[in-house]
Amino acid sequence: MPVDEEFELVPMSPIRRIEKRLDRIEDSGMSGDLLKELMNVVKTNQQVVDDVVRINSQMIARVSDLSNSVSDLSNKLNDFMNRLEVQPNQKEENSEQSDKMAERVGKLEKRINTLLVAMTKSRQVRHSPQRQMPPAPMAMRRKIEM
Repeated sequence: MPVDEEFELVPMSPIRRIEKRLDRIEDSGMSGDLLKELMNVVKTNQQVVDDVVRINSQMIARVSDLSNSVSDLSNKLNDFMNRLEVQPNQKEENSEQSDKMAERVGKLEKRINTLLVAMTKSRQVRHSPQRQMPPAPMAMRRKIEM
């Protein structure tokens, strides 16, 4: 029956130091210094385990916070999109408003064209018959012809 294994990111430098200490302990013999060295190895090992557990729990908390933030953002985005959707009665109002606006723009266009025509006629009358005005640009001619 296989046992579920857990994998974590662990800094390797403290583990390598522990391995080197163990190698030195194995090479030397059993003495008082050896016992102290062994105790230091155990303490260092425990510190590494504590650091890994602390980092792991912090990562879990941050991922949980991130998940909640993404969920909140998704809800806000859905709410925003729902507010942007146009209701059927609003579509009719918008089409009426756009029709009115198009009508106003058409009236303004006619007024501008008549003013342009009047201005060009008054300029032609003021100038002497020997000197003629240069032809109006194409865009202006189109407006005048409308």
